[in-house]
Amino acid sequence: MVERFLAGCARADTRRRVVAFFGGTFTALGPRLLDGYLAETRRLVEDGIVHAAKASTRPDAVDPAVLDRLAGSGFDELEIGVQSFDDRVLDASGRGHTAADAVRASRVVRSAGLRLGIQLMPGLPGEDPASFRRTVGTAASLRPDTARIYPTVVLAGTQLEALYRSGEYTPLSLGEAVKRSLYAMARLEGGGCTILRMGLPQAGGLDVVAGPFHPAFGFLVRSEAYRIMAASAVDMFGPGCRLTVNPKSLCELIGHGRGTVENLTFAYDCDDTVPWGEVRVRAGDKGACIQLKDILEYIL
Repeated sequence: MVERFLAGCARADTRRRVVAFFGGTFTALGPRLLDGYLAETRRLVEDGIVHAAKASTRPDAVDPAVLDRLAGSGFDELEIGVQSFDDRVLDASGRGHTAADAVRASRVVRSAGLRLGIQLMPGLPGEDPASFRRTVGTAASLRPDTARIYPTVVLAGTQLEALYRSGEYTPLSLGEAVKRSLYAMARLEGGGCTILRMGLPQAGGLDVVAGPFHPAFGFLVRSEAYRIMAASAVDMFGPGCRLTVNPKSLCELIGHGRGTVENLTFAYDCDDTVPWGEVRVRAGDKGACIQLKDILEYIL
Protein backbone atom coordinates (compact mmCIF):
# COMPACT_ATOMS: atom_id res chain seq x y z
CA MET A 1 0.00 0.00 0.00
CA VAL A 2 2.80 2.43 0.91
CA GLU A 3 4.73 1.72 -2.26
CA ARG A 4 1.64 2.11 -4.48
CA PHE A 5 0.84 5.42 -2.81
CA LEU A 6 4.36 6.78 -3.26
CA ALA A 7 4.37 5.72 -6.90
CA GLY A 8 1.52 8.17 -7.50
CA CYS A 9 3.09 11.11 -5.64
CA ALA A 10 4.89 13.94 -7.39
CA ARG A 11 8.58 14.23 -6.43
CA ALA A 12 8.24 11.55 -3.74
CA ASP A 13 12.01 11.06 -3.70
CA THR A 14 12.63 14.69 -2.68
CA ARG A 15 10.02 14.87 0.10
CA ARG A 16 9.95 13.63 3.68
CA ARG A 17 7.93 10.41 3.77
CA VAL A 18 6.19 9.34 6.99
CA VAL A 19 3.85 6.43 7.66
CA ALA A 20 1.07 7.56 10.01
CA PHE A 21 -1.23 5.25 11.97
CA PHE A 22 -4.37 7.24 12.85
CA GLY A 23 -8.02 6.47 13.54
CA GLY A 24 -7.49 4.18 16.51
CA THR A 25 -5.51 3.53 19.68
CA PHE A 26 -2.30 2.28 18.10
CA THR A 27 -0.41 1.41 21.28
CA ALA A 28 -3.36 -0.69 22.53
CA LEU A 29 -3.57 -2.96 19.49
CA GLY A 30 -3.45 -6.72 20.06
CA PRO A 31 0.09 -8.14 20.30
CA ARG A 32 0.10 -9.97 16.95
CA LEU A 33 -1.29 -7.01 15.01
CA LEU A 34 1.05 -4.54 16.68
CA ASP A 35 4.03 -6.84 16.07
CA GLY A 36 3.12 -7.02 12.39
CA TYR A 37 2.81 -3.27 11.98
CA LEU A 38 6.10 -2.62 13.78
CA ALA A 39 7.97 -5.21 11.73
CA GLU A 40 6.66 -3.80 8.46
CA THR A 41 7.38 -0.21 9.52
CA ARG A 42 10.93 -1.17 10.48
CA ARG A 43 11.41 -2.73 7.03
CA LEU A 44 10.08 0.38 5.25
CA VAL A 45 12.46 2.62 7.21
CA GLU A 46 15.50 0.36 6.85
CA ASP A 47 14.90 0.03 3.09
CA GLY A 48 14.68 3.82 2.74
CA ILE A 49 11.12 3.72 1.43
CA VAL A 50 10.00 6.07 4.23
CA HIS A 51 11.97 8.21 6.64
CA ALA A 52 9.95 7.54 9.79
CA ALA A 53 6.56 6.66 11.26
CA LYS A 54 4.13 8.22 13.73
CA ALA A 55 0.86 7.25 15.39
CA SER A 56 -1.91 8.54 17.63
CA THR A 57 -3.15 7.00 20.86
CA ARG A 58 -5.02 7.61 24.11
CA PRO A 59 -3.32 9.05 27.20
CA ASP A 60 -4.13 5.93 29.23
CA ALA A 61 -2.63 3.61 26.60
CA VAL A 62 0.94 4.93 26.77
CA ASP A 63 3.31 2.31 28.12
CA PRO A 64 7.08 2.92 28.32
CA ALA A 65 7.90 -0.57 27.08
CA VAL A 66 5.65 -0.22 24.03
CA LEU A 67 7.09 3.24 23.26
CA ASP A 68 10.62 1.82 23.37
CA ARG A 69 9.51 -0.71 20.75
CA LEU A 70 8.06 2.07 18.60
CA ALA A 71 11.30 4.05 18.81
CA GLY A 72 13.25 0.96 17.79
CA SER A 73 10.96 0.42 14.79
CA GLY A 74 11.46 3.80 13.16
CA PHE A 75 8.80 5.88 14.91
CA ASP A 76 9.82 9.42 15.77
CA GLU A 77 6.55 10.97 17.02
CA LEU A 78 3.44 10.02 18.99
CA GLU A 79 0.28 12.13 19.13
CA ILE A 80 -1.80 11.99 22.31
CA GLY A 81 -5.57 12.49 22.13
CA VAL A 82 -5.66 14.71 25.21
CA GLN A 83 -8.79 16.73 24.18
CA SER A 84 -8.86 18.57 27.56
CA PHE A 85 -6.80 18.89 30.73
CA ASP A 86 -9.92 19.58 32.83
CA ASP A 87 -11.11 16.47 34.72
CA ARG A 88 -14.64 17.85 34.93
CA VAL A 89 -14.79 18.17 31.15
CA LEU A 90 -13.20 14.76 30.59
CA ASP A 91 -15.74 13.14 32.90
CA ALA A 92 -18.72 14.91 31.29
CA SER A 93 -17.43 13.77 27.89
CA GLY A 94 -16.97 10.15 28.91
CA ARG A 95 -13.32 10.15 27.88
CA GLY A 96 -12.32 7.49 30.39
CA HIS A 97 -9.00 9.09 31.33
CA THR A 98 -7.86 11.95 33.55
CA ALA A 99 -5.77 15.05 33.02
CA ALA A 100 -3.03 13.41 35.10
CA ASP A 101 -3.01 10.49 32.64
CA ALA A 102 -2.40 12.95 29.80
CA VAL A 103 0.42 14.76 31.60
CA ARG A 104 2.08 11.43 32.49
CA ALA A 105 1.70 10.14 28.91
CA SER A 106 3.28 13.31 27.50
CA ARG A 107 6.29 12.90 29.75
CA VAL A 108 6.64 9.22 28.86
CA VAL A 109 6.66 10.13 25.16
CA ARG A 110 9.47 12.59 25.82
CA SER A 111 11.40 10.02 27.88
CA ALA A 112 11.20 7.57 24.99
CA GLY A 113 12.97 10.10 22.76
CA LEU A 114 9.90 10.67 20.58
CA ARG A 115 8.45 13.96 19.41
CA LEU A 116 5.24 14.85 21.25
CA GLY A 117 1.99 15.73 19.52
CA ILE A 118 -1.13 16.89 21.39
CA GLN A 119 -4.70 16.92 20.14
CA LEU A 120 -7.21 19.34 21.72
CA MET A 121 -11.01 19.57 21.30
CA PRO A 122 -12.45 22.97 22.25
CA GLY A 123 -16.15 22.94 23.12
CA LEU A 124 -16.52 19.59 24.86
CA PRO A 125 -19.39 19.21 27.38
CA GLY A 126 -18.71 21.13 30.59
CA GLU A 127 -16.08 23.43 29.09
CA ASP A 128 -16.18 27.21 29.40
CA PRO A 129 -13.60 29.79 28.26
CA ALA A 130 -11.77 29.69 31.61
CA SER A 131 -11.52 25.90 31.47
CA PHE A 132 -10.16 26.03 27.95
CA ARG A 133 -7.58 28.66 28.85
CA ARG A 134 -6.34 26.37 31.64
CA THR A 135 -6.19 23.43 29.23
CA VAL A 136 -4.12 25.45 26.78
CA GLY A 137 -1.85 26.62 29.58
CA THR A 138 -1.16 23.04 30.64
CA ALA A 139 -0.63 21.98 27.04
CA ALA A 140 1.84 24.82 26.48
CA SER A 141 3.76 23.89 29.64
CA LEU A 142 4.41 20.43 28.18
CA ARG A 143 6.04 22.07 25.14
CA PRO A 144 4.62 19.77 22.46
CA ASP A 145 6.32 19.65 19.08
CA THR A 146 3.03 19.53 17.18
CA ALA A 147 -0.68 19.98 17.85
CA ARG A 148 -4.05 19.50 16.21
CA ILE A 149 -7.06 21.57 17.26
CA TYR A 150 -10.45 20.01 16.51
CA PRO A 151 -13.45 22.02 17.79
CA THR A 152 -16.17 19.63 18.91
CA VAL A 153 -18.94 18.95 16.39
CA VAL A 154 -22.02 16.77 16.86
CA LEU A 155 -21.97 13.70 14.62
CA ALA A 156 -25.05 11.62 13.82
CA GLY A 157 -25.47 8.46 15.84
CA THR A 158 -23.28 9.50 18.77
CA GLN A 159 -24.07 9.97 22.45
CA LEU A 160 -23.30 13.63 21.94
CA GLU A 161 -26.15 13.84 19.44
CA ALA A 162 -28.52 12.52 22.11
CA LEU A 163 -27.30 15.18 24.55
CA TYR A 164 -27.70 17.84 21.87
CA ARG A 165 -31.23 16.71 20.98
CA SER A 166 -32.24 16.74 24.65
CA GLY A 167 -30.87 20.24 25.18
CA GLU A 168 -28.18 19.07 27.59
CA TYR A 169 -25.36 20.07 25.25
CA THR A 170 -24.94 23.23 23.21
CA PRO A 171 -22.09 23.23 20.69
CA LEU A 172 -19.87 26.26 20.19
CA SER A 173 -20.88 28.79 17.59
CA LEU A 174 -18.49 29.03 14.66
CA GLY A 175 -17.23 32.39 15.92
CA GLU A 176 -16.51 31.09 19.43
CA ALA A 177 -14.78 28.00 18.03
CA VAL A 178 -12.56 30.25 15.94
CA LYS A 179 -11.65 32.34 19.01
CA ARG A 180 -10.76 29.35 21.18
CA SER A 181 -8.76 27.73 18.42
CA LEU A 182 -6.90 30.97 17.77
CA TYR A 183 -6.07 31.30 21.46
CA ALA A 184 -4.65 27.77 21.48
CA MET A 185 -2.75 28.37 18.25
CA ALA A 186 -1.19 31.60 19.51
CA ARG A 187 -0.15 30.13 22.88
CA LEU A 188 1.25 26.91 21.43
CA GLU A 189 3.04 28.45 18.44
CA GLY A 190 4.57 30.96 20.83
CA GLY A 191 6.31 28.02 22.48
CA GLY A 192 7.64 26.63 19.22
CA CYS A 193 4.84 24.15 18.54
CA THR A 194 3.75 23.48 14.95
CA ILE A 195 -0.02 23.42 14.42
CA LEU A 196 -0.67 20.56 11.99
CA ARG A 197 -4.38 21.12 11.54
CA MET A 198 -7.35 23.12 12.83
CA GLY A 199 -10.89 21.92 12.22
CA LEU A 200 -12.32 18.51 11.39
CA PRO A 201 -11.24 17.35 7.91
CA GLN A 202 -14.00 17.16 5.32
CA ALA A 203 -14.55 13.52 4.41
CA GLY A 204 -17.10 11.47 2.56
CA GLY A 205 -19.82 10.12 4.82
CA LEU A 206 -19.19 12.71 7.54
CA ASP A 207 -22.66 13.43 8.94
CA VAL A 208 -22.45 16.62 11.03
CA VAL A 209 -25.67 17.33 12.90
CA ALA A 210 -24.58 20.57 14.60
CA GLY A 211 -21.53 22.49 15.68
CA PRO A 212 -18.75 24.65 14.21
CA PHE A 213 -17.87 22.64 11.13
CA HIS A 214 -16.41 24.64 8.22
CA PRO A 215 -14.40 23.28 5.26
CA ALA A 216 -11.88 26.12 5.59
CA PHE A 217 -11.81 26.37 9.38
CA GLY A 218 -8.05 26.84 9.60
CA PHE A 219 -8.23 29.78 7.20
CA LEU A 220 -10.93 31.39 9.36
CA VAL A 221 -8.73 31.07 12.43
CA ARG A 222 -5.65 32.54 10.77
CA SER A 223 -7.75 35.33 9.23
CA GLU A 224 -9.10 36.21 12.67
CA ALA A 225 -5.52 36.48 13.92
CA TYR A 226 -4.69 38.98 11.19
CA ARG A 227 -7.98 40.84 11.73
CA ILE A 228 -7.10 41.45 15.38
CA MET A 229 -3.54 42.49 14.53
CA ALA A 230 -4.83 44.80 11.79
CA ALA A 231 -7.40 46.33 14.16
CA SER A 232 -4.66 46.97 16.69
CA ALA A 233 -2.56 48.68 14.00
CA VAL A 234 -5.45 50.90 12.88
CA ASP A 235 -6.19 51.82 16.51
CA MET A 236 -2.57 52.92 16.96
CA PHE A 237 -1.93 54.65 13.64
CA GLY A 238 -5.37 55.43 12.21
CA PRO A 239 -7.13 54.39 8.98
CA GLY A 240 -4.94 54.45 5.91
CA CYS A 241 -1.82 53.07 7.58
CA ARG A 242 0.11 50.53 5.51
CA LEU A 243 0.36 46.93 6.71
CA THR A 244 3.02 44.57 5.39
CA VAL A 245 2.80 40.79 5.68
CA ASN A 246 4.36 37.75 4.11
CA PRO A 247 2.91 37.07 0.61
CA LYS A 248 1.57 33.72 1.84
CA SER A 249 -0.42 35.55 4.52
CA LEU A 250 -1.98 38.20 2.28
CA CYS A 251 -5.32 36.41 1.84
CA GLU A 252 -5.56 35.98 5.60
CA LEU A 253 -4.91 39.71 6.12
CA ILE A 254 -7.52 40.70 3.55
CA GLY A 255 -10.00 38.38 5.25
CA HIS A 256 -12.88 36.19 4.15
CA GLY A 257 -14.79 38.03 1.42
CA ARG A 258 -12.32 40.96 1.84
CA GLY A 259 -14.11 41.70 5.10
CA THR A 260 -11.07 42.77 7.13
CA VAL A 261 -9.57 45.24 4.66
CA GLU A 262 -12.94 46.79 3.82
CA ASN A 263 -14.08 47.16 7.44
CA LEU A 264 -10.79 48.52 8.80
CA THR A 265 -9.61 50.59 5.80
CA PHE A 266 -5.86 50.14 5.53
CA ALA A 267 -3.35 49.86 2.70
CA TYR A 268 -1.30 46.70 2.37
CA ASP A 269 1.68 45.14 0.63
CA CYS A 270 3.91 42.07 0.89
CA ASP A 271 7.45 41.28 1.89
CA ASP A 272 8.72 37.70 1.98
CA THR A 273 11.05 38.54 4.89
CA VAL A 274 8.07 39.08 7.19
CA PRO A 275 7.35 35.82 9.08
CA TRP A 276 3.92 34.26 9.50
CA GLY A 277 2.03 35.73 12.46
CA GLU A 278 3.54 39.20 12.16
CA VAL A 279 2.29 42.52 10.74
CA ARG A 280 4.60 45.46 10.10
CA VAL A 281 2.92 48.86 10.23
CA ARG A 282 3.92 52.16 8.64
CA ALA A 283 2.20 55.53 8.91
CA GLY A 284 4.35 58.37 7.65
CA ASP A 285 7.64 58.22 9.53
CA LYS A 286 6.21 56.04 12.29
CA GLY A 287 6.15 52.28 12.41
CA ALA A 288 5.58 49.23 14.55
CA CYS A 289 5.65 45.44 14.49
CA ILE A 290 2.67 43.46 15.81
CA GLN A 291 2.95 39.74 16.54
CA LEU A 292 0.56 37.02 17.70
CA LYS A 293 1.85 37.27 21.27
CA ASP A 294 0.75 40.93 21.31
CA ILE A 295 -2.92 40.08 20.74
CA LEU A 296 -3.41 37.19 23.18
CA GLU A 297 -5.39 39.31 25.65
CA TYR A 298 -7.81 40.35 22.90
CA ILE A 299 -8.63 36.83 21.68
CA LEU A 300 -10.44 35.07 24.48
